Formats: sequence, structure tokens, C-alpha cells
Amino acid sequence: MRLGWILLLALLSHTAHALGLQQIEQPVLSKAAVDIEQQVVSFPEPLFMEGSHYTLAKQVLITTLEQINTEAAQFQQTLDSYRAYRDEESWKQASQSFYNLQSLNQSKQKLIDIVSSNVRDEVTGFGPIGVTQVKSELHLIRLNAEFMLYYQLDSFKAFINDLLISPIPIIWVALKVLLVFWVLIWWLRNRERLITKYREVYLDNQTNPHVIHRAIWYVTKADKSLAWLVALTLSLRIISALPSLQHLVFLEIFTWWILGGSIAVSLLLEVTYRHSRHTSPELKALRLSTIRYYVWTFIITGVVLQISMRTLGKGTIYHWIVYAFVAWFGFITLLTLNRWRYVVFERIASLSGKPNAILWAEAQSKHWLMRFPATFLAICWLILYRFKHQLVSSLSNYAVFSQVLAYLFRVEVAKQSGDVSTDSNFARLKGKEVFNYVTPGNEESELIDYGNEELKKLAQYLLTDKPAFCIISGERGIGSTTIQKQLLHRVKNATPFYINCPYDGYRELLADLAKQLELSETTEDLEAAIYQNLLHRDTPVLIVVDNAQRLVKPKVGGLASLIKLTQLLRSTGRKHRFLLSIEKASWRFVDRARGERLIFDWVTFLPRWSEKQIHTLLETRVNQSNDNAISFEGIVVPKQWEQDDTSEEQRAKQGFYRILWHYSDGNPTVALRFMRYSLHRDKTNNEVVVRLFKAPSSDELEKMPKPMLAVLRSIVQLEVAAPDEVAECTQLSLVEVTGVLRFFQSRGLIEFNEQQARISDHWFRYITNVLDRQHLLVK
Repeated sequence: MRLGWILLLALLSHTAHALGLQQIEQPVLSKAAVDIEQQVVSFPEPLFMEGSHYTLAKQVLITTLEQINTEAAQFQQTLDSYRAYRDEESWKQASQSFYNLQSLNQSKQKLIDIVSSNVRDEVTGFGPIGVTQVKSELHLIRLNAEFMLYYQLDSFKAFINDLLISPIPIIWVALKVLLVFWVLIWWLRNRERLITKYREVYLDNQTNPHVIHRAIWYVTKADKSLAWLVALTLSLRIISALPSLQHLVFLEIFTWWILGGSIAVSLLLEVTYRHSRHTSPELKALRLSTIRYYVWTFIITGVVLQISMRTLGKGTIYHWIVYAFVAWFGFITLLTLNRWRYVVFERIASLSGKPNAILWAEAQSKHWLMRFPATFLAICWLILYRFKHQLVSSLSNYAVFSQVLAYLFRVEVAKQSGDVSTDSNFARLKGKEVFNYVTPGNEESELIDYGNEELKKLAQYLLTDKPAFCIISGERGIGSTTIQKQLLHRVKNATPFYINCPYDGYRELLADLAKQLELSETTEDLEAAIYQNLLHRDTPVLIVVDNAQRLVKPKVGGLASLIKLTQLLRSTGRKHRFLLSIEKASWRFVDRARGERLIFDWVTFLPRWSEKQIHTLLETRVNQSNDNAISFEGIVVPKQWEQDDTSEEQRAKQGFYRILWHYSDGNPTVALRFMRYSLHRDKTNNEVVVRLFKAPSSDELEKMPKPMLAVLRSIVQLEVAAPDEVAECTQLSLVEVTGVLRFFQSRGLIEFNEQQARISDHWFRYITNVLDRQHLLVK
């Protein structure tokens, strides 16, 4: 405690000298101090020093230490003389010695840094030379403190004299300090209201808040300490502007270290709380005490070292303090390891796939000595384990990374599972039976969180009082019908009509629309009747035409039906709203052929489903009842870092869902199709199990001539197509088209229904992938 007060007084001594206060005239350095300073400056950088330089540096250091002792003896004599006589000459001599000692101490610090390690250890260590230097530095601290005491008394007398002559500067400083504390009190009273309002505006109402706003929110967790830090810093700087009180500015050292430590503790606790999955009271208390141990130890270390460095530089006392705090850090580290030991090994016990080093650490966790390195090793492994977990979880948000993982899963599962089609113990479920295990969708099916942004944008046009004509486009089976029906359920200010465009085309579409408008189906001119009905309606209507790509034929003049429909609907007045759904494969043809002349208010494209959305969909559709249970047992999926707490069954399910998402390329209909295709019945126990499906693959499809691929593209765009329609779209003869269709049918690429061809569900994804790679189609 006594040493601390001495160090504090010595700090004030050093700061007073550094500021060049009025009562200490700037003396001239002695010749010995100047010579030593010049020799120190002449040394090269430590990287370029040779043996002769180290020898010379040692000699200069010895000379410096001797000169410091000589100057210290003279400093004591002058202080004794001033104490006895209080004369000006003794004060000048004391100031001269004080100035010389400051220069010599700076030279000593530089020499300690450049001498060899052996010499440095002798001077700063715990041997005879080190102990002698500590005594010498303590003697200097006492002399500096005595010198500063006399100086402070004279400074205070000068301050009183200035106050009696003119109090205006002091009053002005007091008003500024009062203003600072008034702002501080205002903030402390209104902080909760302002912080809550900031959170509501910039965080709660934002889907993805900016990183700056999140950082500011973290800072508000330590706003009290931060406010006091700013107020005290400003106040000290304002007061230090007064003559004779300049040294108060250095109280900022204590202010910044102490309040800064409080801020650091608050922010560290907030960060660890936000990113911690374990929030039990015992763990919170343990975490808080650990952070406080280290932060406050760091603060005390910083304050003491900074005071020591400002008084005598990095001398022997400075290095002794460093050694002491290193030992203290080691002690609290051992204490912390022992306190965290039970928590760490409890978490490790529930993990699998541990390396041999961690198994050794678990075995040594109760040994009286080895438990410390064992706990340290376990903590390092847990940190690395958690880092890998977070890394994979973050990268999984990117579709490319998840696609790569899913592909590797698929390859690994295929190696382990083999070909289930050749196993006589398994029989694939077929027909309607599969829908008992993976249920089809209906009006009451659980809605998946998908297409919200597109739905909001469409609502801005179609759910207002203004007329609108919009297009929604996406791949077949992506979920556009569900989006449209959600929109129809939300409309309040218009009469909704939903029409699923028939395969037969424009005429049949008009008949369905007339029926919904309650018009006579025997009317000869349906266009005129629909026009008159919509034109003279009192209330607006919202007409949704699903699968409008059936009005599009990928040929010359193939947009005639779509153009007639848009012209009819646009001419019915300025109060109605219309939405057409067109598959993306057909929309690209529309856009290229007549996109600039078919002007719509908004065209939105539905994105592919994410892995999480596909996973949620499969969870809702897979039957969970005991009578129709599905087992994933037997599927060995490589364990991932983000799946640390999941069972083998759950991990197999998640891995298989990821494979389905990868193969379907974000198409929910394709994912459900291959989920049903993966169901097999185990003949040994009559249990329905999941086995990896055999994805279609054919090299001949990749190498197929462009005319044959053009036939496939036309069928994809037409959805269902008769041979004559395909011939018109591809400019091939009917005989050629018939032969190509027979070729496709024999390989299962297409299916026929009433003389109309349709892409097989089993081959849909593979065919669209091939056409996309050949730049014949946009998925």
C-alpha cells in the first residue's frame, strides 16, 4: 500500500515535469547526461548489432547506473538543503538534479532493451544486481515524491493567489463542468426510454439490421459506464486548463482503466450471453466470475505498469511487477481451470467421435496434478469443435456449400447402401400405398414459410384500390398455385376469381371465366359478354389465371391466345386486377418473342426452395402415425460438425433430406416424388424403410442430337403436347416427331395420356438439368 502511494506521487512528479510547469525552470542537462544520451542514440537497431556493440552497450549501462547513483546522492543533498533553508539556490540545484535523473533513467531504459539477454537478466532479475537496482529505484521514488510535495505546495499557493486576484477563469471552468454533469444526469434519467426507442426503430422493425446498428446495441449494454467515462474525461480536461492544476489531466489514467474495465466486463458478458447455448444460473455465475477475474487483473496490471513506466521507465521494478503479475495470471488460470473442470468434461461426455488426446484428458480429469493440463486441452478442443460447428452452420446458409455437402453425402450413402433394387429383402412401395406414408398436399396442409417477399410485392399491386396486371413465374411444382391462393384469401376490396387454365386453350378458358361470372355458357360471343360484364361491374374483381402457359405455344404465332386474353382483360376498365401464372420455361419464350409489347405492372419469379424449407416440407408430409411409420435405420450418413447433439436416426433423416434437396434443386414437388420413390418394405419384418433412390442417369441423353433435345424442350414448355403440336413447334415432320416420341417412351422419359405426351415425373429434374446445361431451357 505504501509503495502504491509512493508510485502515485512519483507519477505526479513525472507529469509535472513533462508538462513544463511554471515553477520549474527548464535547466540544462549535465555533460555526463548528455554524453550518455549521445552514446545511446549512436547504437544501431538491435537487429543490426554485433558483438562489439553489445560489449560497448554493457559498459555504457554500467556508467549510466554509476552516474544515476552519483546524481541521486547530489539530489538528496540539495533537497536536504532546501528543507533546511528554503532558499532559491537550493531549489534550482534540486530541479537540475531532477532533470538529470529523468534523462539518465530514459537512457537506462533504452540500454536495458538493447543489451544482451544475460546482462538484461542480471539487471532486472532477482540476483544481487537486481536487488541493488530495486533499492536504488525505490530511493529515487522517495526523492522524487519529496521534490513533488514541495512543488505542489508552491503550486497550491500560486493557485490561491490567482483565485484572489481574479476568480472569473475558475467560475467559467466550474460552469463548463456543471454543464457536463447536467448532460450526464439527463442521459441517466432518459437512457432507458431512448435505448428502447432506438431498438424499436432500428432493430425490431428490421428483418436484417445493419451491423452498425447491432454494434451500437451492444454498446448500450455498458452505457452507464461509458457515460461516466466521457463525463469524467471532459471534466478533467476542463479543470486541467487552469494554471497550477495541469497535472490533474493524468488522473485520466485511472479513469480510463477502471471505467474501461467495467465497460469491457459488460460487453464481454453480453457477447458471451448472446452466443452461448447454455444459460443456467450456475453457468452464468461461473462465466461472470471468470471474466471479472481476468479483466480486473488486467486493469490492475495496466495501471501499476503504466505508473511504473511513467516514473522510472521500464527499469528493474517494472520487470519485477511484470514477473509478479505473470505469476498471478498463472495462479488464477489454474484456479479457473479447476472451477471449469466439471462443466467442460460434462459437455465432452455427451459428444462422440473424440480424438485420443481428449480420451486421455477424460481419464486424467480427476488426477490432482494432471487435471490442469487435461482441462486446458479439453477447453481448446471444445473451442475448436464449436468453431467448426459455427463455421459449417454459417456456410450452410450458402446454397453452393450445401449442394457440395449434399453431393458428398449422396456419394457416401450410395457406397454404403449399395443397389437396393437387387436386394430380395426389399420391395419398393408403389401405387396409392405410398401416399399413406408421404401424404399429398391439400387445402388444410401446413403452409411452409416460402415466397413471403414475392407475396408482399404482389400484394402492393393487387390488394390496393388501383388497377394492376401482374405475372408470377416459376418452375413447375415450385409452389406458385399456393402463393396465388394465399393472395386470394387475403383480398378484401375485390371479388376473387380463380381459374385453372384448361389444356384445350383460349376458348375453354373463356368458358370457365364466363361460368364463374355467372354468364350463360350458350352465349355465342363469350369475349363480348365477359367484356360487358366486367366493364359494368360496380365492384372490382381480382382474376387469377393459373397455368397460363397453356395458352403459349413455342412456335411462330404461338402467343396469339395470350395476347387476346391480355387485350380482353385490359379493356375492361381501370378498376380490376389480374394475375397470370406462367411457368418459367414458357415465360422465357414470351419474354423474348414479345416481352416489350406485353407490358405488365410487375413480373415476379419464385426462387428455389432452401434446404431448410424442403426439410420442413418433408417433416410435415411424412406420416408420423404409428400405423404408417417410416424408418431411416440403415442409412449411414457422414456425421457433420453442426450435428453434435442429434441421434443416429435423426442424423440419417437430416442427411437424406439434404440429398433430396440437392437432387431436386430446390423443387418441392420433385423432392416429394423421390421421397415416395425411396420407400421400401422390408420383407423380413414388414417395416417400411427409406433407402437411397436410384437417380436417373443416361449418357445418351447428354449426347443426344439437338433436334431430339428440342422435342423434349417443346414438351416441357407445352406441359402436355400432341405429336402434331410438337411438329409445329420444332419444325420437324410428323414422322420424325413420332419416331422420337416412341424412342423417349421406350426409355421412360415421357408418358402418354390420350395421345398427348408429358415429361415423366421420374425424369423431370434430369431432363431440365440437361436442357439447362445445353442452353435450351432456363430452369
